[in-house]
Amino acid sequence: MALKVIKVLGHQLRHMSGLIEDLSFSTVRGRLVVYVEHCAREAGHRVSEGIEFELTENNEQLAARFGTVRELVSRTLGRLHNEGLVQMSRRTDRIPNLNALVGEITRSR
Repeated sequence: MALKVIKVLGHQLRHMSGLIEDLSFSTVRGRLVVYVEHCAREAGHRVSEGIEFELTENNEQLAARFGTVRELVSRTLGRLHNEGLVQMSRRTDRIPNLNALVGEITRSR
């Protein structure tokens, strides 16, 4: 029983350590791009224009997730949209080129 508790606590500590590292060393843009890419891979489906998925969180919830303010999330999503990396229409989002978005992850870190 004690070993199981230690194992669970170790897993939680690694998770929290990774979260602190992400919040400390990566930009909001980088964290947002990673999250969008994760959502596309987990819940997206392929369409002729790319990968389509639904972003279930609003900008305020995303800001809380990334430790920033809603305005910065809105501005960053707008820039990703203007750069053609993400296409947004209400809550349905589309990534036309997943490889370009993944390339953005490496540039943002």
